[in-house]
Amino acid sequence: FSGTNGSQRMTWSGGVFNNWLEEGQAFKNSATQYVARLTGLPALSVGEDNLLHVGAGVRYSDAKDGLQFLTEPEVDNAPVFVDTDKFDADGTLTWNLESSWRSGRLWLVGEYTQAHIQGPVLGDPVLGGYYVAGTWALTGEVRDYHKRFGIMGSMPVARPVDRGGWGAWELALRWSDLNLTDGAIEGGRVQVVSAGVNWWLLPSASVNINYRHVILDRFDETGHSDSITTRILLMLN
Repeated sequence: FSGTNGSQRMTWSGGVFNNWLEEGQAFKNSATQYVARLTGLPALSVGEDNLLHVGAGVRYSDAKDGLQFLTEPEVDNAPVFVDTDKFDADGTLTWNLESSWRSGRLWLVGEYTQAHIQGPVLGDPVLGGYYVAGTWALTGEVRDYHKRFGIMGSMPVARPVDRGGWGAWELALRWSDLNLTDGAIEGGRVQVVSAGVNWWLLPSASVNINYRHVILDRFDETGHSDSITTRILLMLN
């Protein structure tokens, strides 16, 4: 279920999820998740080129299928860097805070997430992380904000290449920190700093290049790695 108020300055959503049918399990043996999110626009200029978005989310799972937290270092084709392995727990409560500020061509965004695991044998560990990021549109475009869903949209293109323009150019910086070690859980900690350039040829096509420096703390050792990645995006509808 989801919706928005009359002025579209606030959105809400919620749901209950269980994949017993997909997994071919009995309903009582499959994990159930309860999820909710609330967002608002406490500040919005008359021309809507300046806005402040805030939001909060919560998710509870009874963890009947066990839990596992893992991820690669923000590069899809990279190996997994942090991993708790699968473990049993009585449940987990995850909450999230989000904030986004857009002022013309500048966009700043950040999120913080914590997962409180109910597992006395494990020491009731708390896992979580955060990121902060910013983008600057060199060519002056202003990213759209979708009031109905409470999310920032893609970059508009004032001078697309199919009309003789140079498209839209955007610089981006990001820092993230994820800690999956607490109590008896030793999944590791990964920190990533990223810098990139996005080139939107058309509203439906873009090319970007990103540099990432990764710091990994795991197994009582610290390692560093670097990557340069490119991505081509084509939206067909």
